[in-house]
Amino acid sequence: MLYSNFIIGFFLMLSGMLHPFYVSITDLVYKEDTKSVQIMHKVFVDDFEQTLNKHYNVNLDILAMESTAEIDDMLKDYYSKRFAVEIDGKEQEITYIGSELEENVLWIYQEIYKVRKPEKFRITNTVLFDEFDTQSNLVHTDLGGKIKTLRLTEGDGTQEVEFEVY
Repeated sequence: MLYSNFIIGFFLMLSGMLHPFYVSITDLVYKEDTKSVQIMHKVFVDDFEQTLNKHYNVNLDILAMESTAEIDDMLKDYYSKRFAVEIDGKEQEITYIGSELEENVLWIYQEIYKVRKPEKFRITNTVLFDEFDTQSNLVHTDLGGKIKTLRLTEGDGTQEVEFEVY
């Protein structure tokens, strides 16, 4: 019994020393009918709140907000500096649509208009890299139901994904 308590205590102590894992998820979905790419970012509120507070010298409590509209200017600015997309070698203009809160997650919506069926995406996503050393940004790219995923990390914040288009 004493031995098992020691083992459990040892693992609990180790788990407290491990650095937490930080992740965001981005979905890029090409919509053939509207010739656009819809972009949805999912970040955890506490991580993002810490980042916005630091970068914009504010003291936000996002979970207490009635609407995320009051932080849309900060979100738009923050993402414009840390998220970019090239399609078939051409830098794209990304339009900020808005944001919403869902429990402890913040959704940020963007869109790229006037896109012909793309073959290659070059994606830069350095969101939260300057705040968390272990940040990973997963990017799912969906072209006609074909999904490819990238994992962007510090030092590797830009990657490409190609689709065969017939």
